[in-house]
Amino acid sequence: MAGLSRFTTLISILFLLVLSAGCVANLTPIQVSEKFWTAIKNKDAGAARLFIAEGTASIEDITGNILPLNDIALGRTVIEGDQAWVDTDVEIAADKPFNLSLKTVLLRIDERWKVDYDSTVASISSDSNVARVIGKLSEFSGEFSRELDRSLEEMQRALPQIRKELGDIEENMKKSLPELRQQLDEFIRQLEEALGKDKEESSPSPRSPREI
Repeated sequence: MAGLSRFTTLISILFLLVLSAGCVANLTPIQVSEKFWTAIKNKDAGAARLFIAEGTASIEDITGNILPLNDIALGRTVIEGDQAWVDTDVEIAADKPFNLSLKTVLLRIDERWKVDYDSTVASISSDSNVARVIGKLSEFSGEFSRELDRSLEEMQRALPQIRKELGDIEENMKKSLPELRQQLDEFIRQLEEALGKDKEESSPSPRSPREI
């Protein structure tokens, strides 16, 4: 009886595995994309790996490598032979959340669609330009807050360095990161406004003719 019970359990497990494999094999590119991004958003590396093409993830930490996401929206699917692309909009979870458009890249391997991980997440990885800009925004905002408590001369000394670092990333932001560009422009406007206000307050007011 015990042997029969083990045999029955083994058959059930094999049946579930076959059924699971069949379901994965029948998933469309957009269905695979949805499951992949849901797993990424939930930081579920095990689930995400089920939908990643072998050899396309160059790192082990496939969820921690990606900027935190608030939401994902999938759009048009394009299929060309054994490759597919799904238009994808993600909302990056930052101090000021913003949307970014990218493409989920998929490969058909053994009749199953799998995500090309490195190609898909390149623009939102922890070492991407987007991550760099977010880091700079946080750094600049902290610097801005600190400089407000300092003298006009100290603030003026800090501004050229900030401008230089902004210039280093400006070209990458003009087209691909318009929302971040707006945030940086607003930061510079506030900083220059603070500098101008501080300068006005520190300048001696003109004396009236009676005081001369």
